[in-house]
Formats: sequence, structure tokens, C-alpha cells
Amino acid sequence: MSNIATALSGLQNVSLAIDTVSNNIANANTIGYKTGEYVFATQFLNGSNSSDQPATGQGSQSLGVRRAMTQGAITNSANPLDLAISGKGMFRLLQGSGSASTVDPSAVYYSRNGQFGVDKNGYIVNENGMFLTGYQPSLNGNQITDDLIKNNGLLRMPDSNLPGNATTYSTLSAMLDSTSTAFTKTANVSFDPTQATYNNKTTQTVFDNSGNSHTLEVYYRRINDSTLSITSGSTGYTYTPSTASSPNTLGTTSVTLNKETVLRVNTTPVASTLASATSAGTTVSLTAAPSSAGAAVTVTAGMKVFINGVDSGVTVATYTAGATSLTTSANVTVPSGASISFFNKDNATTTTANTLEAATTVAVTSATGLAVGDKVYFGTTDTGRTITEINNLNITVSGAIGASTTGAAITFKRPLSMTLITPEGTEIPVTGATNKKTSGEILTTTTSQVEVYASIDGKFYDYQDTSTFSSRAASPETQGANGTGYKTVAKLSFMGGQNIDSIVKDSLSGDPMFKTTTKLTSRLTNQAGGSSDLILDLDLSGTKLHAGAFQMTKSVQNGEAVARLTNVTVDNQGRIVGVYGTGKQQYIGQVAMVSFDNEEGLIPVGKNAFAASNITGTEKDGTGVTVGRAGTGVLGEIRSQALESSNVDLANELVRLMVLQRSYSANSQSLKAVDQTLRDTLQMVG
Repeated sequence: MSNIATALSGLQNVSLAIDTVSNNIANANTIGYKTGEYVFATQFLNGSNSSDQPATGQGSQSLGVRRAMTQGAITNSANPLDLAISGKGMFRLLQGSGSASTVDPSAVYYSRNGQFGVDKNGYIVNENGMFLTGYQPSLNGNQITDDLIKNNGLLRMPDSNLPGNATTYSTLSAMLDSTSTAFTKTANVSFDPTQATYNNKTTQTVFDNSGNSHTLEVYYRRINDSTLSITSGSTGYTYTPSTASSPNTLGTTSVTLNKETVLRVNTTPVASTLASATSAGTTVSLTAAPSSAGAAVTVTAGMKVFINGVDSGVTVATYTAGATSLTTSANVTVPSGASISFFNKDNATTTTANTLEAATTVAVTSATGLAVGDKVYFGTTDTGRTITEINNLNITVSGAIGASTTGAAITFKRPLSMTLITPEGTEIPVTGATNKKTSGEILTTTTSQVEVYASIDGKFYDYQDTSTFSSRAASPETQGANGTGYKTVAKLSFMGGQNIDSIVKDSLSGDPMFKTTTKLTSRLTNQAGGSSDLILDLDLSGTKLHAGAFQMTKSVQNGEAVARLTNVTVDNQGRIVGVYGTGKQQYIGQVAMVSFDNEEGLIPVGKNAFAASNITGTEKDGTGVTVGRAGTGVLGEIRSQALESSNVDLANELVRLMVLQRSYSANSQSLKAVDQTLRDTLQMVG
């Protein structure tokens, strides 16, 4: 009978092995399937006496199916929620009966099958209805939290659109044509959006707090040039911006350019050399005695000290001819290798015994240092005349000076070409009589003026124009007080093509800020029939004026329409990102990953899923189990739009099947042989 049992055990177990191989072949195309291998063991039969040695040859016994947890090949997919794991780890799943409310948080399953989609309630599920779990997003969707417990960790697509945001800030930068026609007030030409009374126009879409779009139209209108006056004082340089006269414009009546602001003097230095090392205090070290074009020159007390072309604010106190150091009137820091320049304090010549020979002639006792173009002063008063000719001690000036007394003090000052350099880099060329920072000095230049008008949805800003403009009826839907003209929302001043009205004074710090910003407030009608205010700051500081065709160089605003989810992406760390129609992105969550030290100990539960066992450890006891994010620790990375194929080797499985079929046939023949032996034995006995 033992022979029959042996044959039957072999036949039975080979049959089970054939079933396992057949199942492998059947699942060769199942995503994430892990091949199984049936494991046998020889069976022993113990005698009745415990001391007896076990007898061999009693057939085989089943030890179960062992899973090969090796990684299958990764293939591409078109679905962004198709996920493949490159490396160790498994997806963490929860089972529910069709809804999130039926999920048992203790019934956790694991799988390498990354075929996911979205159910009718927006949850991310696999083909078997199991819910994908992961880390939850923050309320604003800008980051991923560490919360794997909230909502049982279920990952869900947003069930609503992103709300719209009202525009609060708009930036419009344009290149205006400096050759364009100027509309002058003296010509009595008022702005009219329906007529050719402006030079250029641009349009921008802005949004209210409900996400509704509105059209902002901005008109540029060049007008008369004007004079810009810059006053030099002890605290810096001050000027009055044109924006101060613009209604509804953020600005100030005067702007002080201090601290980093410098006045660069474009004149030839009296003498210059290089500092050999860093100098601080009142002593300045030089590489050699001051020289100009290789010739030694005399540096005298009172000369202004410029460092790298910038007025240091100190003068020469003492200097010995030929020396390689000097002292200054106050502490000064000179970087190593800096260029040191010395300028005469006034760059002027003064005589005290001069005779006025004629209306246009001045007799001087000395003409040393004078040059054609020098300005003529009575004491400190500018006569408005300049030197046109020097003939020994007779100086011809550009026009009649006026009555004077013989021997009156006459001063000649050299006009200097200067450039005012603001902290933001804007350079303003100015012409003055001196390079000293003496309070009350007036430096003047000419600027080009541009008016800016604006409307929202065709509704203009208006005010009562008190100038010589001919008045026009205001738009029927106006903002502010009713008037008879169109309101300029800003006036820009340009020097050398640069918008110098971008320099405004910060009300708190007093430091320069570089913005031409005007606040626009518009009454809008909403879809419900009510009205609301749209308030935004319009920044025009980047606008420039050069000869060339009009073009917009920048047009941005911070408002947003209602955003609808249009796409989903998943990065290699499993972070799911929702992409909206406005281009905005928000996190939806991050896929949780689980790895087991003993993966082969996982229990197959069907539907290509596994459960933890006592030999693998569980999440609850935390032994032998790692829960975390893709790409961290032992956990592999996630590939989106990709799937892991089964790890079934068809060629190998077919070979195994043929071997098992031969084994099955052999066991069958063995059983037949035993049967025939029994028959023969019975016949002989009978």
C-alpha cells in the first residue's frame, strides 16, 4: 500500500505544480504579477517505535508556493496615474466596498500593480476598487504634509475649481517712440480716446475677486518737454517729480536721493594714481607720488578726493610734494587697488582787483587757469555770461554784464558736465557750475513728458481739468467726482530715455524707491447685478522713451481667473500635482510606499495584492517594515505613465511545464505498475 501512497502523493503534488506553472503562464501579461514556484519536500514515514529511524521513499509532500519578488520590465503608458516602482517597495492600498466610508483602515494590502484611475467620487483607486493611500496636501496645496492618517490616507482629486483672485498689481513696461508728435496744451488739444489724440495704446486683461475678466486699456500721450531742477544739499540731491501733479498718483512733492546716490564729474583729474593697499582713517597710501600722464603734479590742500570716480566727501588736508601718502580732512576708506583722483574744490579762478572795461570785456590781474566757456559771477551771483575769448588780461564775455564798480570781485567758475547716478543705476546728465555739495545749488536739465490715461471695460477716470485743455464730456460711468475731462492716472518724465519718475521716496525709511505706481479704483458690475470695487496698483516704472517703434516689453498682472483642473502629473517621489487651466499647480498628495525585509513571506490575497504576515511583520508592530516616501531610504523611485510588467519568464515556464508533464506521466505509469502488480498478486493467491 505504501507504493500506492507514494505514487499518489507524487501524482497529486505534480498536479499542483502544473497548476502553479499554468497560472504563471496565464498571468504573463498581468501587470505587477509575481511568478510562483511550487515547493516540494520528501515525505518520511516513522515506525511505531520512536527509536526507529525514519524510512525513506514514502513519496513527496507539499510545502506551498514561493513567490519570486524580482522586478519585472517597465513599459510606457499614456495614463499619468499609471505608476511603476523602480526599486524596492509596494503601493499601500485599502479595501472598501465601493465608497470611502466603508474602508477598514486596519485592512491594509500591498501591490506592485500601479494601474490607477479615479472613481466617481474623485478617489484614486486601482482596477479592483482598492484605494491608493498617501500623504495629504496642505490646505493651500503648496506643500505635502506628514499626515498619513487623515482621511485614512486616501488620495483624492480636488472636487472643486480653484477660485479666482482679484488683480491687485499690474506691471506695464513699454518702449515709447521719442520721435512721436507731442500734443501741447497751448494748442488746446485735449485727450479723446475716440480721436487721434494719443500716441500709443495697450490692453491687458485683469480680474475681479470672483475671477471674472475685465479689460484694462492704457493710453500713452506725449506732451511738452519740461525742465527738471535738481537741488544739491547736505543730505543729497533733491528734485520734484512730475508725478506730484498727477491726480490719483502715488508719489511725493520732492524726492531726496541720498546714501548710495553719487554725482560723477566728467572732468580730467588734476592728478591720479593707484592705492597700493587698503587705507582707512585720515591717511591714504599711494603707490607713487601723484602724477598725470607720467608727469609729477602738485596736489594742494583743499582738493576734493574722488575714489573710483565717486566723490568721497573729504578733501586733502596735508600733502608734501613727491610723497607717497597724504592726509585727508576726515576719515576715509580706500579699497586696495582703487583709483584715486584729485579735483580742485571749485575748479574756478577768483580775482579781487578786476576792472570792467566795457559791457562785454573784463580786465583781470591774472588769467591763469581761465578757459573759454567759464561762467562769470559777481561774488556768488551768476551773471548768466560765459567767457568767449581770452586776450592776455582782457576777457571777452558772451554779453553785457550790467553795472558794476571798478575793483568788484569777479569769479570765474568752470561749468562741469555731471551725471547724477541713482542707486538703481539710472543716470541723469546735469550741468552745473561747481562740483561742491553746497546747499542751494541748482542743476537743471530738460525732460520729456508723457501723460497716461486708463479705462476698465471702457469706463475712464475723469476729473475737472483746470488747464487750457478744451473740456469734453466725461464718460457716463465715471469714478470719483464728476468732471468734464479725462483723468491722467500718471505723468512720466524721461531723461536720456530713462523714466526718472521711477524714483520716489519711501514714506517710512526716506530712502529712494524706484516705482511709478498709480492706484486705480473702478466700480464694476458683477454677474449678480451688484457692484464691487476693483483696486489695483499700476506700475509703469519700466517704461522708456527712445527713437524707435512702440512696443510692450512687459505686461504682467497677479490676478487669476477661476482655474479648472486640466491635467495631473506625478514626479519620481510620488508627488501628485494638479495642473490647472491658468497654469497654476497644486499638490494633491504623495503616494505612500511600503517595503518588507522578507517580501517572500507576504500572503497572496488575490486581485494581485498581498497581505502582511507574522513572518514579514506588520505596520502596527513596525518590525521588518518600512513606510515612507519614494526615493527615500530603501524605497525606490516612482515612474509616471509607466507600468511594471509581470516577472514571468515564459520560456522557462514552458520548459518547467514540459518537465512536470513528464513527471506526471511517470507517476501515472508508476501507479499503473503498482496496480498491475497487485492484480497479478491477487490472481496468484486466488
